[in-house]
Amino acid sequence: MRLSKFHGGSSSSSATACAACKYQRKKCTENCILARYFPQEKQNLFLNAHKVFGVSNITKFIKGIEESQRDIAMKNLIYHANARVRHPVLGVCKIMVELKHKIDWTQAELNHYQQKLAMCQAIALQPQINCYSYRDLLEQGDEYLNIDGHGHQNQQQQLEIMQKQSPLNYEMFMEMPIKR
Repeated sequence: MRLSKFHGGSSSSSATACAACKYQRKKCTENCILARYFPQEKQNLFLNAHKVFGVSNITKFIKGIEESQRDIAMKNLIYHANARVRHPVLGVCKIMVELKHKIDWTQAELNHYQQKLAMCQAIALQPQINCYSYRDLLEQGDEYLNIDGHGHQNQQQQLEIMQKQSPLNYEMFMEMPIKR
């Protein structure tokens, strides 16, 4: 008796049944249409497909597809069955939604880093601002330029300027009537 490679490949008369025939408790023949896709060691794949589609529907499905497309169709059917077992409500749609979310998140991250890169390139193209060392600032004394380019005086000078500009001073504030 010669057995096909899908039935374990042995030539002994005690051949093992495919997962589908074993589940149905029937003898697996050489022309078993399910043996190719559900070998004995892949019992869980068959159980998932059986739970979702049923054996008779799987058999009808395989017979209705031309021979050259059967492998792809059965991989697809098994994938859908496993997805439905993992996500009973949404099945493959859940996986698609998760992948879409990952794509959107990765696209947003890519856009963020492209903006950072564009900003760094723009900064690199700008004319260089004179940078002062701490020693240069000490040598200039009270008057120096910060990185914004604005002149700064020491705190006492700033306070005097503010008092001259402000019409209110402490005495005027104390003399103001309280509104009730």
